[in-house]
Amino acid sequence: MSDDEQKSESSDKPWWSEAIKDLTSAGLATVFMTEESVRGYLREKKYPKEMVGQLLDTMNRRKDDVYKVIGKEVGAFLSKIDLTKEASRFLETHRISFEGKVAFEPKDSENRKKEKKDG
Repeated sequence: MSDDEQKSESSDKPWWSEAIKDLTSAGLATVFMTEESVRGYLREKKYPKEMVGQLLDTMNRRKDDVYKVIGKEVGAFLSKIDLTKEASRFLETHRISFEGKVAFEPKDSENRKKEKKDG
């Protein structure tokens, strides 16, 4: 299909067809975006404020729904696991080691006060 044919097909579609396509793809991506970044994206597209408000409301509801489903699934998965048994099995094949450093260093502001008093 040539570019001219594609252009004529897209011009045959109503203006809102492309808007719905953009909003749908934006709606799917909003799960992973902050509300401010979604607002910025929609400002670039210059959609009506009512449409932006509706999309943001829907985005927040869908995001909450996704988090609820993920929480429920993770909870169901963890409830089926015997953590004591799994921890024991892990510790049978692994060694625990701790390494650390403890240091007492003066703070910069306290050093300056001491230098002024001594000097």
